[in-house]
Amino acid sequence: MIKLLRVDDKLLHGQVAFSWIRNLKIHTLIIADDRVSGDEFLKMTLGLSKPPGVNLSIIELSTAIEVLKDKSCDKMNVMVIVSNVYNAKRITDALGTIKAINLGSIREHKDSRYIKGNIYLDDEEIKLCRQLEEQGIAVEIAFRYEDEKKRFDD
Repeated sequence: MIKLLRVDDKLLHGQVAFSWIRNLKIHTLIIADDRVSGDEFLKMTLGLSKPPGVNLSIIELSTAIEVLKDKSCDKMNVMVIVSNVYNAKRITDALGTIKAINLGSIREHKDSRYIKGNIYLDDEEIKLCRQLEEQGIAVEIAFRYEDEKKRFDD
C-alpha cells in the first residue's frame, strides 16, 4: 500500500530517511524520476542515504506507475518520491487511489514564488495542486513526519 506520495526535489535525504521512513514503517521506497533513473552516479549517491532494511528502486515515472498498479504493492508499505508536482499528478491520475500528497522541499525555480517553508511553485504547479484538491486529494505541507500538516488550500 502506498503510505506516502511525496514531492521533494532533493528526493532522498535525512528528513525522508529518518523521519518519514521510520515513522511510516516503510519497506519499499520508490524514487520515480526519469532523469535520475538514467544517471548511475546519482543513483549510487541516493542509495547511500537509504536506511538499512529498506528496499530502494530508482525508476522512470512510467515504470513506477506500472509497478504501483501491481497488486503485490498492496502487501508492502511503500513510499513514492517524485521531484515535482507534475509527476505527482501523473501518478494520482494513473492510480486513482492516492488520498494525499505531501509537499516537502521544492526549491526556487523559473517563475516560481514562495509558498511556505522550502516550497516554491509556479502558477501551473499551483493550478495542479488546486486541481488535486478539487479531486478530493489532500495536498499537505509537512517537512518532517512530526510536523503539523498544513493544507495547501490554507
